[in-house]
Amino acid sequence: MNSELFAKSVELMAVGMGITFSFLILLVFMLNILRWGVNLLNKIFPEKVEAAKTPVLAAQDNTKLKIAIALAAIKAAK
Repeated sequence: MNSELFAKSVELMAVGMGITFSFLILLVFMLNILRWGVNLLNKIFPEKVEAAKTPVLAAQDNTKLKIAIALAAIKAAK
């Protein structure tokens, strides 16, 4: 009886691992098809990308920077 139970458990494990492996292969295949489709749609309907504006450093109003430096100096002195 023990050998029959062991054989059934090995069979169930093999079937389960086979189904899982098959699902993962199918998932990778479907994701590659989706990636191909999205790339195709991006070529057909491209989105306009605006140039990122670099933040202007506060050269005109640097009072906040001066306050931060003063606070850091006070904390370092303690």
